[in-house]
Amino acid sequence: MHPLLGRIVGLTVYLGLWLVLGLAAALSLAVRAGWPWVAALTGVLPLALAYGVVCLAAWYVCRAFPLQGARSLGRVLLAQGAAASITSATWVGFAQWWLRAQLPAQPFWSRDATLLLFVAGVLLFLFSAAVHYVFLALEDRETARRQALESAVLAREAELRALRAQVNPHFLFNSLHSIGSLAGTRPAAARDMCIALGEFLRQSLRLGGLAGVPLQQEVDLMAQYLAIEQVRFGERLQVQVDVDPRAGSTLVPPLLLQPLVENAIKHGVAGLLEGGLVSIAARRESDRCVVTVANLFDPEGTPRAGTGTGVRNVRDRLAMHFGATASFDARVEGDRFTVTLTYPCEQIAGRAGE
Repeated sequence: MHPLLGRIVGLTVYLGLWLVLGLAAALSLAVRAGWPWVAALTGVLPLALAYGVVCLAAWYVCRAFPLQGARSLGRVLLAQGAAASITSATWVGFAQWWLRAQLPAQPFWSRDATLLLFVAGVLLFLFSAAVHYVFLALEDRETARRQALESAVLAREAELRALRAQVNPHFLFNSLHSIGSLAGTRPAAARDMCIALGEFLRQSLRLGGLAGVPLQQEVDLMAQYLAIEQVRFGERLQVQVDVDPRAGSTLVPPLLLQPLVENAIKHGVAGLLEGGLVSIAARRESDRCVVTVANLFDPEGTPRAGTGTGVRNVRDRLAMHFGATASFDARVEGDRFTVTLTYPCEQIAGRAGE
């Protein structure tokens, strides 16, 4: 169906333009040919509206014979020329019948006038076809843009799922390694750690399936993880959490902080004989949220080898979720290692899970 047929406003404007064209033709007949005004309006306006409706058929010809480069030009011109000639000839025949029926006393056109009307009909139809080709080109461009956008969104979602899928196996490997190290020396602690790990995994799987979670829920989940590690490290692991409620309501990708907290223990507390502090803090600065994960470490100790998967995962997921508006910064200040995440906080907790 022609797009205008489903749009009352657009169809009204289109037919209004043909009415204006009909009025101009009626004015010309009244002034130049001496037709009475009533006769000119009665004879011409219905013909103008009728041909306006007929010219909508150019859209179907355009769809059947799309303009696809220079090679299709000849075929398009032949098809449109044939359609314009047939349409105009039919319209001229209808015009003669209409004028004889409505204005029997009015002298009819000469052969030259009939030919002029035919040529005008052909040109009007071809003009309508040209306009339709322009609109079809714009429509195709918009469709291509929308498809490209949808493809980009699907690719982004697929990459986010892939990045998210890396988190749980990485964490589970580290946790099972911790339980294994306790099983031989402290079986009761290993059992408690298994129970706590099961609860943590249940919560992480629930949140991991969401598109975004409130930062406060993410921090609470990390507090559970740190409680699990405290079974292993005892008093050597100290935890400090400070989250501004205004920052806690903003959305972040689920399990975003987990690799950072893991690294804080693996590369920080685990290498200190007396243990150390792991802190998580979040604050809101105007329209941005700043989250820091910090830990103490031994600057003179031998760095523990790592693959860098966790940090890379956090950086990539942050960029995929927030784009260029987010930032990731890691720095060393003496015996303190700090990772700072900054992201826009327009989002609210009510959108979690969308």
